[in-house]
Amino acid sequence: MKFKILAKYSAYIFLILFISFILPRIIPGSPLSYAQYDTYILNQSLPEETFNAFKEYYAPDKPVYQQFILYLKHLSNFDLGYSFYYRLPVISLVKGRLPWTLLLSFSSLIISSITAITLGIKTSLTGKSSRLKMMLMIGVQAMPTFLAAVLIQGIAGYRLKLFPAWGAYTPGIEFFTPEFYKDVLLHFILPFFTLTICEIPGMYILAYNSTQKIKKENYVTFANYLNIDEKQIQTKFIFKNIIPELLGKINVQFIYAITGSIFIEAIFSYPGIGLLLKSATSGRDYPLMQGILIITCLYGLAINLIFEIILKKNTEKY
Repeated sequence: MKFKILAKYSAYIFLILFISFILPRIIPGSPLSYAQYDTYILNQSLPEETFNAFKEYYAPDKPVYQQFILYLKHLSNFDLGYSFYYRLPVISLVKGRLPWTLLLSFSSLIISSITAITLGIKTSLTGKSSRLKMMLMIGVQAMPTFLAAVLIQGIAGYRLKLFPAWGAYTPGIEFFTPEFYKDVLLHFILPFFTLTICEIPGMYILAYNSTQKIKKENYVTFANYLNIDEKQIQTKFIFKNIIPELLGKINVQFIYAITGSIFIEAIFSYPGIGLLLKSATSGRDYPLMQGILIITCLYGLAINLIFEIILKKNTEKY
């Protein structure tokens, strides 16, 4: 079984690397479609140093199979290429932005999951105001993420001026001081609140519907008939049986934790992977886009593997 999982994920990794290798070579207008001597890439004149770094990494004059071998060699050394837009190594740019995205995404995901699951299960079990809460959740879920971000930023950030409306910290502030951490926290509140609000409805609706479905199962009805303690029924008969569905949803949420915050980071100018990808896309910075693609895909595979193991152990246990 472990060998099958290892083989499956090895194939996934190879496929991701192959796609990330081939895409820049088949997309019309890609830097790799230009002649070796042409330094006017992406409608801008590149410095000779930057263009030489590009040629050394991609080696467009070599056969494709040699380019692929060289590409894998670079990746084994954690070399993701050189950014045209920022004129820095891609790995350095990703390492600098990734912690901000993980801080925003993971914290909002944890809080939203705990809140939504608790509220969804409790509402389903008690039935108090369930229709009103469901209508509210559906309404919030139907609202586009960028629209929610713009409204929250405009009202709480610009109009009421409760919290900073953009950035992760005030420019010019001294780093790693108590004032710096306080400033980071204040800038963090609005994007965190927006992302949390947008993530709650999906998890709430799943938790509510899953609980409703399990409540109607014969074994739950029979347990009530036997006058088993209500808390024991809720814990052992209901909650344990909705765990796989909840884990499946959380798995998807974690996979999209990085890419899902793109709109939020762009609107609040939060310096994470989302804002970096926006800059790379607008500047047609193929090496940077390629590096972000690889990092996010490998991250998604790692999360999927972790949850697959958790689900398998949970299934074997129950």
